[in-house]
Amino acid sequence: MLDLTIPDMTCGGCARGVTAAIKAVDPAAELVIDVATHKVQVKTSASAEAVKQAVVDAGFTPA
Repeated sequence: MLDLTIPDMTCGGCARGVTAAIKAVDPAAELVIDVATHKVQVKTSASAEAVKQAVVDAGFTPA
């Protein structure tokens, strides 16, 4: 399980963008997103670095 904090994820549209970016790296990834706390939990077989890079490439800044 990979836990990310994404301070600039502030709405449902942002959450969809983060989801799409992570699913592009691992279509089987399972995500739990809490926009209010800016937290994303990702169950994935992809590397943490690949997931974080996908989020950055989508325009977000994981902390």
